[in-house]
Amino acid sequence: MKPSLFLLLATVLLINSVSLPAGQEMVPPLKDGNYIFEHKYEEAEQHTIKSIKLNVKITGNHIVVINNDRFDVFPKGILEEGTLMWHSQSQQWIIGTTPSDKDAQEVGGCTGGPTVVDLEKRIYWTC
Repeated sequence: MKPSLFLLLATVLLINSVSLPAGQEMVPPLKDGNYIFEHKYEEAEQHTIKSIKLNVKITGNHIVVINNDRFDVFPKGILEEGTLMWHSQSQQWIIGTTPSDKDAQEVGGCTGGPTVVDLEKRIYWTC
C-alpha cells in the first residue's frame, strides 16, 4: 500500500473510531473571532476555480459568512448565518438553521442540504 493511501486510510479509521459520550457535542476547532475563509465550488473540477475571500465571524457555535470581496460571485453582505453543527454521518461541519440539520440525509450546496464549511482549512463550500 502506498504511504499516502495508508495515511488516508488510517486517518479515516481514526476519525470514525472517535465517539463522544452521550449528550456531548463536538466543539468547533476555531475560537470566537473574525477569520478570512476562501470560497470554493463543490462540483467536480470547479473546486480549482479561483473565487473570493469571505469574512467569517464565529461566536460560540454561531457563524456569519460575509462577502466584502467582489460582488460578481455573490452579492455584498451576509451570505449565510446559522449554527455550526457537526454532521456525524459525513464527518463535516455544517451551517444549520434547525436542530434537525445535524441529522440531514445530505449536506453540501449541491444537495439542497445544509452548507458544508471546512473550519480547519477555512473553506466555505457552495455548488
